[in-house]
Amino acid sequence: MAPKSPRPALLPLLCLAAACLALSTADAQYDKFLKRHLDFPKSWAENDQLYCTTMMGKRSIRCQGKNTFVHASEAQLRAVCSSGLSHGQNARDSLGTFRLTFCTRLPKGPCLYRGSSTIARIRLVCHNGLPVQYVRRI
Repeated sequence: MAPKSPRPALLPLLCLAAACLALSTADAQYDKFLKRHLDFPKSWAENDQLYCTTMMGKRSIRCQGKNTFVHASEAQLRAVCSSGLSHGQNARDSLGTFRLTFCTRLPKGPCLYRGSSTIARIRLVCHNGLPVQYVRRI
């Protein structure tokens, strides 16, 4: 007996399921990006070192080597994806500048950080019009 071929009626359902999975993955990546990088308005701290040590702990990314917090709204970050300058396949460079705090783990002892604030343009990786990865300041 010959094996049965897939039913044509199932093909649209499979395509819909694959599209939903891709969108939910992009949403999960966007949520992770926001948790890791967005702090708007900037949370108060006495200085950048305390800011970084506190924020890295609050965001459960403590003891990582480095991280950058962007002090902008979600809409401003999404605008980088929609109107930023293309840089490679999915990367976009912002047209304007953003307030940033760059956190670097101190080499010795517990998970403490050195912090520095700056204003710079940024490069993001975008997927389905949403930022999913912070690349660097430019």
